Amino acid sequence: MKRIAVILVDWNGIEVTMPCLESLKAIKRSGDFTIEIIVVDNGSTIPISSTIKNMYSDIVVFRSDDNRGFAAGCNIGINYAIESGFDYSLLLNNDTTVEPDFLNLLYSSMEENPTVGVAQPKILFQHDKNLIWNAGNKFNKWFGVTSTRGYGEKNTDKYDSTIEIPWATGCCMLIRNNLFTEYGFGLLNEAYETYYEDVEFSFRVIKKGFRISYIPSSVIYHIAGYSVNSNDETQEGRTHPFVVYLHSRNRIFLLKEFSSWYVIPTVVLFQIVYYTLLILRFLLLRRPKKLHAVLRSISDGISNSYDSMNRSFSSPIVRC
Repeated sequence: MKRIAVILVDWNGIEVTMPCLESLKAIKRSGDFTIEIIVVDNGSTIPISSTIKNMYSDIVVFRSDDNRGFAAGCNIGINYAIESGFDYSLLLNNDTTVEPDFLNLLYSSMEENPTVGVAQPKILFQHDKNLIWNAGNKFNKWFGVTSTRGYGEKNTDKYDSTIEIPWATGCCMLIRNNLFTEYGFGLLNEAYETYYEDVEFSFRVIKKGFRISYIPSSVIYHIAGYSVNSNDETQEGRTHPFVVYLHSRNRIFLLKEFSSWYVIPTVVLFQIVYYTLLILRFLLLRRPKKLHAVLRSISDGISNSYDSMNRSFSSPIVRC
């Protein structure tokens, strides 16, 4: 019988993590696999292990006193899954809820197609379950632009066909663990911390000859932006400038690594226009911190600076 590790990363989000866990407990099992849920407390101000253990004693919880970023948090769970002999790792955002059959449908599809290394479901908005958040993804190699199919559209049969996609969202992706154990794949790139780490991993999967599938019959629901958007509107808006920095810098990292030589002229020209407009936008909106974040991201992206990511963490990873 196959084993699936379901991995959630929490950072000050216990109020959304608990409904997610409740929905996971209602998963329908086909009899072909077992699951174990792993929650990584990624430096939450108030540790969450006791809250989770009081409700679900069978859930594995790891705790770091430092916020190591989404990619590193996921890697804590993936490493545990590999060391414990799990066949699959499911990365799932903690601000989601799931349909009872979502995992069975992802698993069955991957078992039937051994060349598929990663699969993702259809993702709808939590606040309006008739609206699409993600129905698979696209990548325009000529301009170096990633995009999401169906965002904000009504959930119709338009996106109900199983297709091959260039990258899967880290919001929910089922990964074959033999990519790590047999084919020598590295885990998520921790230098990215958050944003584009899922695209970077997906591109590596495809580069090795595996496919990525979008399975629309598998459905989950996403709050979206829970951990990065503030409830308070400031001069800089709701999104923290560091989020702007990571998004802008990691975009450059990705394109430098994966752009083929023949698309470099159009990619560079498009990015110059894009970043110029972004700078003008923050100038006009009088958002100096975000302006500085973009300027720094360009410098760090071009120079391959990982300084903000290469932090030393004093606290160990502890299984609670």
